[in-house]
Amino acid sequence: MEREYLRAIHQQFDATPEDKDLFARIAGSPSGEWKQILEGITELTGRRGLAYSLLALYRQQVNCGFVLADPLRPEGKETKRFRDETCDVEFRLLWNPDRELRKDHALLIERGVIAEHVDQTRLINRDKHGKPCYLCKENIALQSPAEILLPLQLGGEEYLLGANFAYIENNHFTVMSSEHRDQRYRKHILNVLNDFVERTDGHFRAIFNGLAGASIPWHEHLQVTNVSFPIEAIRIQRYDVVVEANGIRVSQPFYYTPLWVVEGGCRRTVADAAHRVIVTWHELNPKHHTENVIASRLGGTFRMFIFLRDIRRLAGEGKFGDMASFECGGSIILSYRPPPQRPHETNERNTFESATLATVRRLLADIAPVIPDVDFA
Repeated sequence: MEREYLRAIHQQFDATPEDKDLFARIAGSPSGEWKQILEGITELTGRRGLAYSLLALYRQQVNCGFVLADPLRPEGKETKRFRDETCDVEFRLLWNPDRELRKDHALLIERGVIAEHVDQTRLINRDKHGKPCYLCKENIALQSPAEILLPLQLGGEEYLLGANFAYIENNHFTVMSSEHRDQRYRKHILNVLNDFVERTDGHFRAIFNGLAGASIPWHEHLQVTNVSFPIEAIRIQRYDVVVEANGIRVSQPFYYTPLWVVEGGCRRTVADAAHRVIVTWHELNPKHHTENVIASRLGGTFRMFIFLRDIRRLAGEGKFGDMASFECGGSIILSYRPPPQRPHETNERNTFESATLATVRRLLADIAPVIPDVDFA
């Protein structure tokens, strides 16, 4: 399966034999050769663009074992698809037990995801429980010996990109701020999302989970993947359009949880319009209102999908963990089976096995906050 996958992406990016050789050298390098890997990424980016070089980096992180399982291997994984004619979205339910490997401490040490012996005095930015931040560069260097961090400048600020060791989709990376600051919405986040999407020529999507699903709320970060979201195919009809002027279209199509879609050819004006929606939502209830945002590009059009969220409604019935951008975007990730000593907890395997389109609709409706009659656009 990997051979067919590589053949397809080499063809997609018009890779030359020299490009393929460099891709293979990066993908086959041990993580201890991080300097050579980053030099190879820089060279490959210059040849074929950032998106292609990220695919090489991800394969390296899979091959060295940092990513806990290979997304290309189907063993143990299952997918159900439900086409919803009401909104033209084909929802995906993904049974991915590989996600649960992140709880296997011995495996994490074996794979180099965490180091067995760390000088605790050198770790910085501890939370209220004394745990050091997992997304600070200085801590990663000490605690995650197999992780390769790629420096990126996005929106004029410094970020670091690293593979997500407990992947949700193939080529799933975390993009973390080089500064230790809270995972709180600020307008500049939208510029960063659009910048990443543009830098990867629309091959990647970028998402921001405000306080709805962010696993580490004390360090600003994004997630990115080159796998498309079902929500990108949503039907937008004329009566869904709220604003269409100056190259911007803002719409509120039918969906099972509140959604706004902002589209346009200028990333700055798209960010401006998206910001107005988000700020209006925050102002209604600063304590509880938050958001999930998915940014993509279709041809020359930047698109932002904004899901209005309330921290009091983070998971639907049948889902053990919080629902975030992946779930809102139509990819429902299920992996959790409770241990025998906690039989009262939600068994996501039961949810997957009995799932129908009605299940997906209910999950999304369960997290839908009440929306007052307010002019968002």
